[in-house]
Amino acid sequence: MTSHASEAPQPEIPSGGTAFGVMLRSLRRAARLTLEELSEASGVSVRALGDLERGRSRGPQRRTVDALATALRLDAEQRERLQRLADAGRERAAAPAPPYLLRTVQDFTGRRQELADLEALATGTRTRAAVLFGPGGQGKTTLAAEAVRRLSGAFPDGSVCVQLHGMSEAPLPPAEALVLLLTALGQPPDRIPVDPVAREALYRSTLTGRRALIVLDDAADEARTRPLLPDAEGSFVLVTSRRPLAGLEGVRRIRLGGLSGGESARLLGRILGAPRTDGQSEAITRLTELCGHLPLALRIVGNRLSSRPSWTPARLVGQLADEERRLSGLVAGDLAVRSALALSYGQLTAPHRLLLRRLALIPGHDTGAELAAVLTGEDPPTTEGSLDLLVDRGLLEETAPGRYALHDLVRLFAHEQLAAEEAESAAAEVRLRVADWLLRSASAAGRRFEAPGAPEPWAGETAAFAPGSAGAAEEWLTAERANWAGALPVLFAADRHAEILHVSRTLYWFSDRRHQWPEWRTLFSFGARSAAALGDRTAEAHQLNCLAWAHSVGAYQYVEGERLARRALELATETGALGEQAWAWAYISGACLSLERPGEAAEAAERASRLFEETGDTAGRAVSQRVLGKALRESGRAEEALTLHRALLGTSAGDVPGLDAYVEALLRQEIANDLLALERWPEAAAAYRAVTAPLSHGDLDRFHAQALTGLATALRHCGELTEARTHLVRARELFTAAGDTTAASNTATAIEELGDVG
Repeated sequence: MTSHASEAPQPEIPSGGTAFGVMLRSLRRAARLTLEELSEASGVSVRALGDLERGRSRGPQRRTVDALATALRLDAEQRERLQRLADAGRERAAAPAPPYLLRTVQDFTGRRQELADLEALATGTRTRAAVLFGPGGQGKTTLAAEAVRRLSGAFPDGSVCVQLHGMSEAPLPPAEALVLLLTALGQPPDRIPVDPVAREALYRSTLTGRRALIVLDDAADEARTRPLLPDAEGSFVLVTSRRPLAGLEGVRRIRLGGLSGGESARLLGRILGAPRTDGQSEAITRLTELCGHLPLALRIVGNRLSSRPSWTPARLVGQLADEERRLSGLVAGDLAVRSALALSYGQLTAPHRLLLRRLALIPGHDTGAELAAVLTGEDPPTTEGSLDLLVDRGLLEETAPGRYALHDLVRLFAHEQLAAEEAESAAAEVRLRVADWLLRSASAAGRRFEAPGAPEPWAGETAAFAPGSAGAAEEWLTAERANWAGALPVLFAADRHAEILHVSRTLYWFSDRRHQWPEWRTLFSFGARSAAALGDRTAEAHQLNCLAWAHSVGAYQYVEGERLARRALELATETGALGEQAWAWAYISGACLSLERPGEAAEAAERASRLFEETGDTAGRAVSQRVLGKALRESGRAEEALTLHRALLGTSAGDVPGLDAYVEALLRQEIANDLLALERWPEAAAAYRAVTAPLSHGDLDRFHAQALTGLATALRHCGELTEARTHLVRARELFTAAGDTTAASNTATAIEELGDVG
């Protein structure tokens, strides 16, 4: 039990008793024994027993406690609690006054909002208790100590802290906690009732009319905490727990998460001092990332470096970068991240431990309940309940409604438990089952966006996610994209090449809606490798074409896009696949245009157009003709480009869902670009305004930015400088969001050249 000293008078244990003495008297009376009878049964003299109960002897030795426990026929938990009080009595007897101290740290960092919230709650009139909860290692007790230090002046009747040992195998029962609280609040031990209900009533009456701050540190659950809450205004109880204690009534809850990047760096700086951190900002930042911004891990890292003056932060970065060694490296004396996590893990039931360690097999960062259910075979509703319980226990984070993620260090711990408790073959079977489910589900979702002629579902398809609409399919593909992309190497290693090609084919048309996703480069790369493994050169050419598109359109990597398209052209020519030849020429033309080779781009686009016309691919022909027009414009033939683009407008792109509207928007922007090149400023401005509205396709920030840039140029020549600047500022934001840093920089330059027109 601890308490914080302040300038206000502090309650002390009266000389007539101790917590151990009160508990011993309660146990003796409950056993219906006199002092003489207990003395005879234990071998402890009557005089010694009397001294213990009256507090003249504060902390007996272990052998005395063992003898008393045997005579009183205490079970293992009661014996441990009695010994714990004896240990505390010995420590307190040797400690300097005041007897109760909640330890603070001089390098306390961050938590401004949480401290402000606690101060508002503690000094208000409506709330009498708050629960400060969060995962182990987040510094809940340290924050509570800092709150007591800052709030001590608002509580003239003192502050008291009781350790409830909620994470131990034997949490402190409320009846024993009440003995500690009442003793600290000044109640004579011989007036503390044996009956728990009466003891609780005395506690509440003692607090009536007082302004005391009570800290209940490390609460296990609601049942052990509820009897310790006040029912009168004036006093305030601050509870710390790894759980939110959702069953408690009339309390406010504050969840404690990790520190921010800046706070993490400042904490390390305060622990180490400026001489150790000057010039080490990059290594310090990396250390905070490896610690996952967990205060306990940061404290350990700081202490380890402090104890080794010759070590640089960069050296410790090298040690912790190895994931298999990281938890072993996050140890300093009796501080260890692994131990903190093991406490919470050990309190889970077997099914919940199984789910937690198997969550480490999820390929991406987070998961939904449907995917998590595949790990254990439970149904999704049951799994969702288990996920919520893990959130309550501080072992899982709900990053968004229905989305769950492991903290990086918890993931490493879960991996360790998986290796220790499950056979490698079992983990491999679960990993493959998860990958199979993910890619089957992705295939089912992708079929919602396919043109006629799409492949049928996989032969022998098992249960998978089945979207009820295109909207649901897009939502699932977006939420789980890191997971289904991460499943590809697992299926590839299992030689499931036909299935990989299938999912690549079914996601082909959807990819155009979210063309900037990096997952497309992963998907089509594995698709090309799987096609090669199957010896299907036409399929390999198709996948390489898709990969060329992903590099050029999605990542602006035009050199690589051209290389891939030319390799696809070679394969398609060998096999006589005219359609793939046409698309290869189309992607070559686009890459050449972006690489400022308009003549080559025009030639490639013309070849693509002829092949598309021969194969009857109207969508492909519309794409290649649009690029041909762009190439003509870049070659100084803007009038021809305008004629071509206007002729294309209204031409059907074929029976492809949503493609007509998309191609029309692209063509309208090209027409506006043509008018801009011809310096027909008013017409160009009007044309650009027609293409700035949002489209059904996603990831079109760059498209809109280009339209806004063209509109701003036209407006500038029309004398509308203020509006032009507004559009340029927005264009720069969109280019930045799209990752096109070159265009963003060029737009910033255009804004500077325009000057202040406000």
